[in-house]
Amino acid sequence: MARGHGVRVVCAAEPPGPARVDGIEVVRLPYFGKIGNTNLCPGLGRALRAERPDVIHTHLPTAGFADQAALASRLLGVPLVLTYNNDLTGRGLKGLLAAIYNRWLLPRLLDRARCVVVGHPGYPDHSPHLRRARSRLAVIPWGVDPAALREAPLPPGPELVVGFLAVLDAHHRYKGLDVLLAAAARAPQVRVRVGGAGTDLERFRRLAARLGVAPRVEFTGFVPEPALADFYAACHLFALPSTDARQEGFGLVLLEAMACGRAVVASDLAGAAPAAAAAGAGWVVPPRSADALAAALLAAAADRGRLAEMGRRARRLVEERYTWDRCVDDYERLFASLSSSSSNSTSWVGSTQQAKRS
Repeated sequence: MARGHGVRVVCAAEPPGPARVDGIEVVRLPYFGKIGNTNLCPGLGRALRAERPDVIHTHLPTAGFADQAALASRLLGVPLVLTYNNDLTGRGLKGLLAAIYNRWLLPRLLDRARCVVVGHPGYPDHSPHLRRARSRLAVIPWGVDPAALREAPLPPGPELVVGFLAVLDAHHRYKGLDVLLAAAARAPQVRVRVGGAGTDLERFRRLAARLGVAPRVEFTGFVPEPALADFYAACHLFALPSTDARQEGFGLVLLEAMACGRAVVASDLAGAAPAAAAAGAGWVVPPRSADALAAALLAAAADRGRLAEMGRRARRLVEERYTWDRCVDDYERLFASLSSSSSNSTSWVGSTQQAKRS
């Protein structure tokens, strides 16, 4: 809106919210149940067609939403931009539904998209589905607002406090908390501060007790967005040891921690991890290796003075490469290149599952 474009977000009414967010109109639709994390909104296609936009932008893995957006783009004759966050996977019934979707519906969606956006250049190498869209791929990393995530001095204390933040449920086990707890068992100088809530909370508590690290693990519960900076400020180092290349499409929490001036340690599956290591702002470890992660934690604990400088480098890296302004610049150029209208009057509609931070 501030750049002279008409923008509307069409999403499910979960949770209910205002009709305008930061000046952007939000159309919240009723839904009738859910499959996995995806709301069933039969009115989505009609709502998108009513907007008559120049470009429709949608996301995966919210199957159903993306497919209705693709149908609306075809009926309206306008370009479809698909941001492909990660593959649709699962176990049991969810895995069966994902397999059916990937086999029969996903190819049509990918073929319909004029451009498929991924968060980092390495992700297409891990997805078996993106081969058919190779010629239409664009890399646009996610971003953060550095002004909203203040830098803070490292906390005092003899132990190294390592932060971890995720939804604590079965779907998000790929974030690697199991690996981090196992690494902490090999690094007695380390305390772990876990932010997040979910159905796996008690499972992780039991795992910490079984590994003998429960006295050194703090579960803080859900961390609301206004409290993010305080959460990261209470840590010396932030860890994201993701384990599944197909599910970890980027890892926004890594950017948040870096924006707060914190060095990071992550598996090489996280989108910003290689750049952080190259900038001297963190360590990259192989996925699922508790030994390698423990070695990185011990190295950080042995040279605490180095962490402050690494944190400053992390902040600079975010300011240079991973801001929302830069992300918006990239999308603006992409939308304008696909639209037949003047970039000064382009109307964009974003179709997403929910209008909230994930």
